[in-house]
Amino acid sequence: MPQQDFDLDLPSRWWLKEPPAFPVPSMKAVGPTSATYNWFWEQDFADTTKTLICAVRFTNTLAVTKVRISWKKSNPMDTVTAQQKHFPTPAPLSEEDLDKAHKMYGDNVAQWAENSIGTRVGDGECWTLIQRALVDIADTYRQYGKEPPLQSQGRSHGYPTLSISSDTPGSNSGLLQLADVRRGDIIEMKSAHFQIIEEAPVQRQTEWGGWQKGAGEKNIRLSHHTAILLDVDGDVIKVVEQNGSVSGGVGVEKYDLNQMVRGEMEVFRVVGEKWIGALVADWDEEESA
Repeated sequence: MPQQDFDLDLPSRWWLKEPPAFPVPSMKAVGPTSATYNWFWEQDFADTTKTLICAVRFTNTLAVTKVRISWKKSNPMDTVTAQQKHFPTPAPLSEEDLDKAHKMYGDNVAQWAENSIGTRVGDGECWTLIQRALVDIADTYRQYGKEPPLQSQGRSHGYPTLSISSDTPGSNSGLLQLADVRRGDIIEMKSAHFQIIEEAPVQRQTEWGGWQKGAGEKNIRLSHHTAILLDVDGDVIKVVEQNGSVSGGVGVEKYDLNQMVRGEMEVFRVVGEKWIGALVADWDEEESA
């Protein structure tokens, strides 16, 4: 179904501000976004025509909307006109494309993460670890004339290959293999709760003198958490993470999908930036949405 035009709220005059107050509320209501804009003007003998072009990418879907607004400088409110173009989510990648992307970027991303263990990257937040990894690797690829990896778009870190929710019926067992999750993929968790049942000695002995063991419980709760995958062993992922088990620093942790009792987890394959292209505030009359 084609995207309907957004309410641009032109009476609020956001388009006259410098910088413009974009994206507008109707766009923000859809979800997280990234945006850019560009100005230009044309002058004739009578007046000056100003034009503002804005582009917004919705980071949950990677769909793009472009807006072109024009007006006369002498009378903005009575002369303003607006156009919108909507571009859908990028085309799906094939298994061959994803395999090529893994060979191109996967091990380099994982090695960058391993080299960061025991350090603090940037502000010490989990997302910063992934952001810095992709920026550094992109710089290296550009130096050698290679296509750099796509940078994080909010909480999206490439091509989504697997989505797991505790609300989905059935077992999580085997999903990592079915989705071909690999070293160097990016893990994103939301409201995740891992409940680990383990044996723990109690502070009393049995009548025979030995320790009696009972069930202990360890809980890991992650509101929003991002990590880089190192290894997959059955249903267990081994990751490099920041501000997880090591507060404010980079460490290694393992998560068993069968122990996730609440929340969501997504896996992303790092891919080349050409998959979605750069977000540019331009307007091509012949460009079809």
